Amino acid sequence: MIENFMDPEQSGFGPIDDTLAALESIPGINDDLDERIEAREQMEREHIAGLAMVREVAAMTQDDVAKKMGVAQGSVSRLEKRGDLLLSSLRAYFKAVGAEATIVLKIGDTQRIVPLDDLVAPSRTRQAR
Repeated sequence: MIENFMDPEQSGFGPIDDTLAALESIPGINDDLDERIEAREQMEREHIAGLAMVREVAAMTQDDVAKKMGVAQGSVSRLEKRGDLLLSSLRAYFKAVGAEATIVLKIGDTQRIVPLDDLVAPSRTRQAR
């Protein structure tokens, strides 16, 4: 097998263009591509607007938040653009802008509202100044 590694017919691997062409030839595979792209872009816009909106409501700049978090302004910019955040990062961000957050936990018919601070160990976050 190793001696045939570079031979696509023997290795089972082929040029990526061939693989993409084969996938694109599947009937209907791209029928909803525009909708999926728009949904992903909308989700990204909402997330970015979400954190930035919190900061703007607090009448703060990214630099202001960065100073309170003890990080560079670019770190705040990246944080606002991320699609996936650690709870500790979210807590530090909210603390820096003076916001409090709660999370609604639902299991079946049971609902519990938990402060974000209760879910994040203080020792694992940067202390806002």
